Amino acid sequence: MHGSTTFAINLETDHVILHGTTDESAGVILRGSVVLDSRENTKIKSITLKFQGRTKVQWTEGHGSHQRHYKEERTIIEHEWNFMPHKRKTYHLSEGVYKWDFELPLPGDLPSTIQHDLGQVYYRLKAVAERPAFSMNYIAKRNVLLSRLMLPSSLELNQSVVISNEWTDKLSYNISVPRKVFSCNSPIPIFFDLVPIASQLTVRSISCSLKEYITLSTNEHTKSEGRIVHHTHDDHFSNATDRWTTTEVLTVPSEHNIHSDLYSDLIKIKHKLKFTVSMMNADGHISELRAAIPIIIASLAPEEVANELPAYEDAWKSMPYDPVLVASLIASGDLPSSIARALPNEAASNIESTNTSTTTSSASSIDEDVVRGPEDPLPWWQGVDLSRVPSYSTACTSRRLYSFSGSLPAYDSLVLPSRTTAIN
Repeated sequence: MHGSTTFAINLETDHVILHGTTDESAGVILRGSVVLDSRENTKIKSITLKFQGRTKVQWTEGHGSHQRHYKEERTIIEHEWNFMPHKRKTYHLSEGVYKWDFELPLPGDLPSTIQHDLGQVYYRLKAVAERPAFSMNYIAKRNVLLSRLMLPSSLELNQSVVISNEWTDKLSYNISVPRKVFSCNSPIPIFFDLVPIASQLTVRSISCSLKEYITLSTNEHTKSEGRIVHHTHDDHFSNATDRWTTTEVLTVPSEHNIHSDLYSDLIKIKHKLKFTVSMMNADGHISELRAAIPIIIASLAPEEVANELPAYEDAWKSMPYDPVLVASLIASGDLPSSIARALPNEAASNIESTNTSTTTSSASSIDEDVVRGPEDPLPWWQGVDLSRVPSYSTACTSRRLYSFSGSLPAYDSLVLPSRTTAIN
């Protein structure tokens, strides 16, 4: 808020969810608008919007004169929109509301947002309306939370994990968990099946721990540390000597006490379940069996959306890229001028200069019709073979990312004639 003028960034959602692993996810579209609500005539030199994702680490090692500080910061993703390009003369905006829509394809391999004492991954939008000298610029900022949701269809992540072996002629054991992915506050049932091989062997106790490991990196140094985020101990066992079976339940802490798995250039976070089975031999000697199972802590649980349809943009992205078709749609006006310009395809780039000149030439009387672009008069999907689905690696290699906005078809209309399920 600047006096009688409001300058803000509006988003469809400030919590972006990527579906699937970094290899599976098709990405998502970040959509929003920059709004200038002016209650008086205003002079503007330029209006820009910048999206930036960054990761940074910072820690100290040693003491006294041997203390060393390590710090590193890198840009993960960056894109800038120039809604009103800077020019020699200022733009004169009359009283009214001005809106600039934007879209940005976010790749599926982006790391999730994280706030750690030693490092962060964060995403931010910053809009700046530059004003003439001696006038305060209008500035708006907006944080974007990015989370990853593991798909319930991933067999590797949803199959049970079992470790089975025989330990030094003393014990045959099976330890299992029902799946590999868990989320905050969810219970982890751990099944133990222990069969003694040595005579007069008894189980004294079973301990289970959830341990978090973090690795921080700079160009010159790497630091790793681990901590136990939850622990259980059970020492109530029968005197049976032929077999012991039990299920121990360990609950994942809340998001304030644990971080989700993360893999980025500077920060890596992973988790393991660790077990210790304490046994007493016939001679009274204590032995301990130790084992571990790697698991994934996700910010969102796969079972929470097991029955939901994928995001709409993930459905239309399965349509094969056809540069001739896209070029003709742009030429005929069937694609809106608000098409995303992050890594623009060849067809979309041809309208860059045209749209820029249209916006700047009418700066003194900008209205919403200018910045929003034309509506779609015809459905773009007609005549396209929707069964031709390219691989994700092919789509990434082509660097032809594009999106549609405006009048889109209903989700059900993307069903193939020979199938009964929508394209994902």
